[in-house]
Amino acid sequence: MPSHNLKLIRAYNSNLQLYKVEAMSNIEVNRADPNKSKKTKEEQEVNLSYERFGMREVVIPLGGSELRFNPLTSIFAIILLWGLSIWCMVEPVDSRVTLLEYRRQISDLFTWFYVGTNPAFMFFIIWVAYRFGDVRLGKKDAKPEFDDVTYFAMLFSAGIGVGLFFYGVAEPLWHRESNWFAESGYHSQDEIDAFAMNLTVFHWGITGWSQYLVVAICAGLASFRFDLPLTLRSCFYPLLGDYTWGWLGDVIDGYTIVTTVAGVCTSLGLGAFQIAAGLKRVNAIDTDISSDDETNVNDLASVSNTCLKLDLVWVRFGENRRPLYEYLQTLLTYNETGYYFQYSIFQLNFHTDAFGQLNEGEGRATDGHSAATWFMDAWTIFYIGWWVAWAAFVGLFIARISKGRTIRSIIVFSYVCPLIYTIIWFGVFGGVGFRQARQAKELQELGTSLHNNSEYYQSSVSEFCYDVPQVAEIPYVSPDNVTKTFTNTLMGVTPVCRFNSADDQTAWFNVLNSFTYPNDFEHGFGAFLTWVSIFSVSIYFITSSDSGSLIVDHLASNGFEESHWLQRVFWAFTEGACATALLVSGGEDALKGLQAASILSGLPFTFFLIFMCQTIVSMCNLAEENDAADTNLTMEEDYKRGRKFQTPIFGGIFNIFENLLSFGCVPKKRAHIASVCAFDVTGFFMAIFCPFIPLYRILSKIKSKPEQVSNNKISTLAYVIFYYLFIGLFASISKSGGFRAFGWSALAICGIILCVVRGTVRGQRNIEGNIVADFIVATLFWPQVLVQLEKEVNGGPSLVSDGEQGEEQRTFENMDKSTA
Repeated sequence: MPSHNLKLIRAYNSNLQLYKVEAMSNIEVNRADPNKSKKTKEEQEVNLSYERFGMREVVIPLGGSELRFNPLTSIFAIILLWGLSIWCMVEPVDSRVTLLEYRRQISDLFTWFYVGTNPAFMFFIIWVAYRFGDVRLGKKDAKPEFDDVTYFAMLFSAGIGVGLFFYGVAEPLWHRESNWFAESGYHSQDEIDAFAMNLTVFHWGITGWSQYLVVAICAGLASFRFDLPLTLRSCFYPLLGDYTWGWLGDVIDGYTIVTTVAGVCTSLGLGAFQIAAGLKRVNAIDTDISSDDETNVNDLASVSNTCLKLDLVWVRFGENRRPLYEYLQTLLTYNETGYYFQYSIFQLNFHTDAFGQLNEGEGRATDGHSAATWFMDAWTIFYIGWWVAWAAFVGLFIARISKGRTIRSIIVFSYVCPLIYTIIWFGVFGGVGFRQARQAKELQELGTSLHNNSEYYQSSVSEFCYDVPQVAEIPYVSPDNVTKTFTNTLMGVTPVCRFNSADDQTAWFNVLNSFTYPNDFEHGFGAFLTWVSIFSVSIYFITSSDSGSLIVDHLASNGFEESHWLQRVFWAFTEGACATALLVSGGEDALKGLQAASILSGLPFTFFLIFMCQTIVSMCNLAEENDAADTNLTMEEDYKRGRKFQTPIFGGIFNIFENLLSFGCVPKKRAHIASVCAFDVTGFFMAIFCPFIPLYRILSKIKSKPEQVSNNKISTLAYVIFYYLFIGLFASISKSGGFRAFGWSALAICGIILCVVRGTVRGQRNIEGNIVADFIVATLFWPQVLVQLEKEVNGGPSLVSDGEQGEEQRTFENMDKSTA
């Protein structure tokens, strides 16, 4: 750049280190202009928050504005997302096989986890509404920023997307077969259809919104109540302390970006499928597209990129249009409401269909009445993963619009209003799909009885559709010699279609095209309604991409709200690239590829949500304490009140990452989370290869009486046996996968032994914690636990005399030498 010499300037202060790339010449003139350099109040507040917390940030002046982003968070997300995109495009076959195999393994190994956490989040949110319902997302006297009507409109638009169009008719029809209820062999068609509708609404009901609310409440409390940045990392401050603002927080926000993009990509892919199906129906693109898989994928990708270009120039179209008919099946809607509260809250919430997932030879039922082995993976597990992938996106938006509201108000609005709309939506569109599919079966019977041809009324539109005779009544005798009368009470609604599972995205348009007009069956409302639907899906498509890129940019910029427009364009382009790559990789199974992205990314993020439940309780307790005592205790002050281990699980040797990622220039604000002593390193590797040595030293400190020595040796010996047994069994998995269960059992026993030791140390020294956390970290992070405990018993304050404590401190100071 001959006219813009780039100069790297390191700006230091006591709290923050910024790496700013400033372009000289023209930009220096712009910066000298006080009007152009003037900061808004919001920007000043955000900058103050950076100075307060010391998060990484790169600022590049550009065109009178600034590119502002967290380098580690952004690079972490970019590497994963673009790596996935390039891999899928360069190796579509291998990537498809690998993604689908990972998806299958998650379904096999973690169905219990997904199904178990889903209702757990729901019941937790209900308990929070009861226990902490009066706590506000803001100060004690804060008022809501939006009235109830506006709030509902924004809330609804946040969590509802193109999936309603894609699955509005198709999903209830899908659930008429392949699941355990439909395949039982003894339910009537009426019962099967009622269950299919209930299963659909269950997938879209309040359990899906529970994950959103976990993020919304947690992020809202952290930001508006305790003045932390509105990013996901802030939710973890009660657990991580100042590590929240270091590399660990950067990784949390980075992976949140990856998860959000995966969820948005799934929605973009579904939208592309639906738009392409609609355009095929109105002959806007090749109607024979499905005969060539490569052409099919390319056209879908083309539709995706076209809508993405509209997003990049920020096309706005006001409110979403709805299909122009008001056929409300009131009975079905109210019927579904009763079924939902009777079965969905408990029965379906905990249903894993363990028997249905068994393959032949694994104990599968021989009566032929089991569910399809793929059913849970393709539906319930996919939905849970999809909702989790959307949790950060929707949750942060809900948090932003809920400032000043009570937790109870947020939960009631989020649970009640979308659930009512979901029941109405699927009751109407899914109900119409049911009625027409059932009527198509009647027309097959009518054709057989009157014309000895079940396909006599088959429509030219599709082999699955049938023209409805436009007469009021047709008497006939059914094949089983029962006199019946075919009655047409909806003149002009024709043709009606059976469900074609191989082309399920057309189910929606089959319903729309059935609404003709009694005097003009050839050119009724079908084409018009199809174009309206395409337009509506496109609006949802564009707004989903635009909103997704906004949230992603927000996370990548440490919560900064006024970032440069180029940043949003970049993230929108990244979303489009990922969606297109997954479509290309999926080939004829493109939908499965999209679903795999949500399922794979949603699994780790579910652990984020679990930890956030704990931090919600911590923040609510602190908020109630402040309100009761009329104080303003901050989360930083509250975190430092409790007694904690000197070295956290995520500290010690892992502090090396803070130094490396800061290029050795760690700001003073984060200096304490970057310190590493020699024992952190030597003790860590000692705990990996010879864990019995630090374990016995710890036991000798906390149980030093002569009569306890033999017990210490027995505990150490047991740990040694099961530890090396665990390593040996997992090393043998390549030869025999059956050793996996024994290996996990051996590791669990090691975790129990170390859990007891950690609990003992905590009890002696009044350190915060609980037995569940002790077991988890002792099982999965035993090297750090052993380092943590050894440093604690040799150097931490305990319930001993001052002289003994001083002796322990001197011992700790000499640990590096004694270890050497």
